[in-house]
Amino acid sequence: MKIRDQIEIILKKRKEKVSQLKERKEHLKKICSLLEDCDHLYNGARQITDSELRGQYLSLFASLPTDTMREELQGLVGKYEEAVKRFDRDYISIATVGKERQGKSCFLQAVGNLDNLIIPAYNSTSCTGATSVIYNRPEMPEGTVEAVIKFRKREKLLEIVKGYLDAIDSECLHGRQLDFDMLGTKSFKLTVDTLAVKPGEADKGVALNHLRRIIEHFGEIRDLYGQGDLVLRDKGQIAEYVAQNNGVKLGDSGHRDYYKYLAVEKADIYCPFYEDCGNLVLVDTIGLGDTQYGIEEAMLETVDKECDAAIVVTMPMSGVQESDLKLYNSLKERFQRRDMSKWLFYLANKNVGVSDNRVDAFVKGIREGNFSVCYCETADCSDFDEVRDNFMNPLLERLLGNMDDIDAAYLTELEETEAVIRKKYEVFVSELPEARTFDASVQQGLSAAQKGKECYRKLTADLVNCVIYWGQERNQPNSILWNAVQEILDSLDDLVPDAQTLQLTINGNGSLLPGQLWDDALHYVRNEVTDRFIAIDSILEEETRKFKNSLVRSLYDELLNLSKAQGITDLPWEEQDGGQEKEPDMVEWLKNIMDHVINDKPQYEQIYKAFRFMYRFEFNTRAQLIQEVRKQLYIINPICDREYAKPLYDFHRDNAGKEVNFYLTSRMSIIEENLRHVLVDLYHAPNQAFYAAAEEFYDRLTFANSLNESEFESMQDVWGKFFMEYSSQLWTASSEKYQQANELVREYQNIKKELEMEDNVWRQ
Repeated sequence: MKIRDQIEIILKKRKEKVSQLKERKEHLKKICSLLEDCDHLYNGARQITDSELRGQYLSLFASLPTDTMREELQGLVGKYEEAVKRFDRDYISIATVGKERQGKSCFLQAVGNLDNLIIPAYNSTSCTGATSVIYNRPEMPEGTVEAVIKFRKREKLLEIVKGYLDAIDSECLHGRQLDFDMLGTKSFKLTVDTLAVKPGEADKGVALNHLRRIIEHFGEIRDLYGQGDLVLRDKGQIAEYVAQNNGVKLGDSGHRDYYKYLAVEKADIYCPFYEDCGNLVLVDTIGLGDTQYGIEEAMLETVDKECDAAIVVTMPMSGVQESDLKLYNSLKERFQRRDMSKWLFYLANKNVGVSDNRVDAFVKGIREGNFSVCYCETADCSDFDEVRDNFMNPLLERLLGNMDDIDAAYLTELEETEAVIRKKYEVFVSELPEARTFDASVQQGLSAAQKGKECYRKLTADLVNCVIYWGQERNQPNSILWNAVQEILDSLDDLVPDAQTLQLTINGNGSLLPGQLWDDALHYVRNEVTDRFIAIDSILEEETRKFKNSLVRSLYDELLNLSKAQGITDLPWEEQDGGQEKEPDMVEWLKNIMDHVINDKPQYEQIYKAFRFMYRFEFNTRAQLIQEVRKQLYIINPICDREYAKPLYDFHRDNAGKEVNFYLTSRMSIIEENLRHVLVDLYHAPNQAFYAAAEEFYDRLTFANSLNESEFESMQDVWGKFFMEYSSQLWTASSEKYQQANELVREYQNIKKELEMEDNVWRQ
């Protein structure tokens, strides 16, 4: 069977596992979400007003070991996300790892039919600048290539720079917070330039060189960080992003260094491989001899999370060296629960100049040294045919034959990790403490229903007085509105600019004609008039607020009196100011009733409708008032041809101030007289609206009985049930003392119950 067909079968079998992996991941994420909800309870406990209860519940919620459990679960979620990504991939992925200048790039060139511009392979210097992921695309013409350059985020650069600074001198910033823009400042460059490394501190010296390279070329690369993907097909352009130099010998005139790779996270390379291997991907990691920040850890992460197998490419000097053991042990430690003999391969590069004896000694050392590898073979990486025939094709045959075992080992490791965490979760759930609510209704006694009925009788008596009052007032002009309008009308003439001001205006502007002065004065006066009438809105808003408070106060005072009758004096709304009690904010109080007590309770539908109506009730006269005012202003509005009272007189420049003032004042007198007449009916509107609102509120709270199972239920009984059920919540200090705590306890109980249910689901 062809390699491509074998790969397709493997990928199909893998994808059959994806749905189950996703299901497990979502289950774990749900538990994490519940634990986060549990953590929020601590912040809720901080809001409890009673200090004794606050301390009690802060201690309770602080004792829950949710942080450790959530971290464990989030780590497991991350592993399942990696598993989903692994088994949902559309390709088999193989990493190439090893020290720099060992032949990795030559090997990749042989497999991918690539050259030095795409996968640089030079003898004298470090070549690879960024990780390249090479995808087989057999449909592309031979010799063509496409690269998708993916850039690092700014945060990643800061992490790298901080890593270098910590390695060299962790105190060099003197407490300053590192940020992206700082890297290009003179002060930071000075900080880097003044960093010193003692003789013999090779690691620090290398780190400093890398740091200086970043800072020296920051201006060239800074705009690349965080940039979107860049698609390139020109090989020369691709080289500038993936290589460290152009391969010309250092010191020669044609040598050119590249630095854009410093901003590259990885490069996805698409090209046709030496033969149609199907959905195969090779990952070129940066050589381990290149001491850039985090190179080894990045290599291990790539092999672990992005690859199915790894090829260690090495150019042996003589037998197995200490550096070879170090690399092998790093892999062994990372993958100790996965059998590397199924997926780890060694390629001993017998390049020109390398003694066959050295290569043979290395291969023998691997084969006989109890190394857990699938196989170790030799090949000249510069000989493309030898790489393909003697190494790559046999490798693929072995790897594809091992994939079922590789995947099984991966899932076994995941399941073992899950089993350990599941056991910890079982213990965590079993040790969650119990918490119970306080029964405020018991604490306040069983007389709440009777008190509610008494409140109802008192409320109806007070409300009927309000309705009677506004019934008497509804045919009377509203004094607040009347006084506000009269004040404006009495001062209309004062809005006309005086003659002296007008004359100074025209004298100070040689281009201003007398007719224009007249028009400008008209525009000014019209705006001044409407501004004053619009301001009446704020007066009526305050009048409406007082009206609404007058209705709500009856209920509020009754509930307040009932609370005091129980001997409760420490009431949260009784704020002291200079020895005098402040009047409570009745509108806000009404809003609290709607939001926290009555809403969504069908048995209290009529009460809720009454409160909702009163809360939303607003009154203003802006539309009608401005309409009437603007209509009367037509006589001083030139665009109103039919109504505009244009003076039949030509103003003279030397006397224009007096003339304009005279004619405009005369028209303002007409406007005043007309407004006094047309606004008479408007004065009654507020009182009529207040009467209608009071009557509606009164009806809803008294006569609008509810129909319950084909019988009308009296509002007196509804109010009794209302008090009985919500006596622990209605504005009494004894109830409020426990209300916040009870809400938190109920929330905790629900979370605890769900966590226990998820524990049962997990065990199945």
